[in-house]
Amino acid sequence: MHEGDDVFAPVRAAAANVIVNGQPHGWRLGITVADILAGRGDDGDAVATAVNTRFVPRDARTETPLWPDDRLVVFSAIVGG
Repeated sequence: MHEGDDVFAPVRAAAANVIVNGQPHGWRLGITVADILAGRGDDGDAVATAVNTRFVPRDARTETPLWPDDRLVVFSAIVGG
């Protein structure tokens, strides 16, 4: 995400309908998992993420773009055994 970008601003350019935790949203094309977490105010260290049921490691979020009809799930990470 670039400084000054607002991921929640109305989409003026090409958009992708992405489902985030079951809710559809129109995002700019190429938005990343990290962009959405930052825009939602999520603590990236406190959540886990999956796109289309595939786990997205923390260090891969900035390089994981979301495309039309992708499904992003953001959930509390549980550690233990």
